[in-house]
Amino acid sequence: MYDTPPGRPDRPAPDAGPDDELVGELRELMGRAAAGLAPLPDLTEEAVRLGRRRRVRARAAVAGAVTGVLVIGGIGSALLSGALSVGGGLSDPASPSAGPAVAPSAAASSTPSAWASPVPEATSDAARRARTAKALTQVLGSLIGTVSPAEAGLFAGRIDGHTFPVTFQVRPGVDALVECPDPPETAVVCRTAWLPGRIEAQVVVAGGDLWGGRSVSVSYLYASHTVVLTVGPDTDAKVSPPVSADQLLAAAGTSALLSQAKYEIQAAEYEAEDAAGDGTDPTGEPSLTPPTAPDPAPTGLSSAEPSSVTDSSSTDSTSETGGSPR
Repeated sequence: MYDTPPGRPDRPAPDAGPDDELVGELRELMGRAAAGLAPLPDLTEEAVRLGRRRRVRARAAVAGAVTGVLVIGGIGSALLSGALSVGGGLSDPASPSAGPAVAPSAAASSTPSAWASPVPEATSDAARRARTAKALTQVLGSLIGTVSPAEAGLFAGRIDGHTFPVTFQVRPGVDALVECPDPPETAVVCRTAWLPGRIEAQVVVAGGDLWGGRSVSVSYLYASHTVVLTVGPDTDAKVSPPVSADQLLAAAGTSALLSQAKYEIQAAEYEAEDAAGDGTDPTGEPSLTPPTAPDPAPTGLSSAEPSSVTDSSSTDSTSETGGSPR
């Protein structure tokens, strides 16, 4: 192995091949070209410094984000607690006010008057109708069965599978008596009779099979009112009611229906005065006492006419079938 001459350290060995000689010459040329250049700078120190800066910036960003979250959470909780304290929280009872208690106003502390309540039951339409049905059953129950309220202000008696409509009306005025039918030939009975107390009554029996049966009516004047009592036929079955003119006249003259008519008049007057004002007089007292329920004596009705009801046949005011009352 040959030693490399001084001054040519990159020269290949004497036994080197062509490639080795070329590589050696190239290294020698590169060494000569770089001999006059300054040494390369050391990048390790700069890289370390840049890495430290990046880590500091990253930590600062994380710390800022955490701080922002904490600040937002604190502000939100403060606002929520403030809203609950102002509106009266569900869990914390409201603290008593330190100021003087405000006295309630007279309008708020006053109790409603008894007269501000709805119409008493004694004057209600349903109560009156139920009371009227009871009185009708009492005087007509043996003839047309139990009477109960029906639609449109009517009543109905039911017996043996038949339903007979019943009308009991008390209307103000003295010009609403049942008139004889026109033509008069359609009337089976049309006459004037008298109830107890010399109360003049009009008795009319009209209709026939062509109209689905006969109807019986008694009307009379009582305390400036007209009272009408009518029993109609079962038009579906074309069956007339099993009530004669004398029987219905006797029923109209019983104390039960006369008391009910008086009660209806008192109740109507009470409702009219209560609707016109507030139910009190200038002194503040009730101006009209609600009517008390009548207590009719239990009066049964048989097929025979009671002696208390007088027929117009004993007077000159009677007219027979087809006539008109004189």
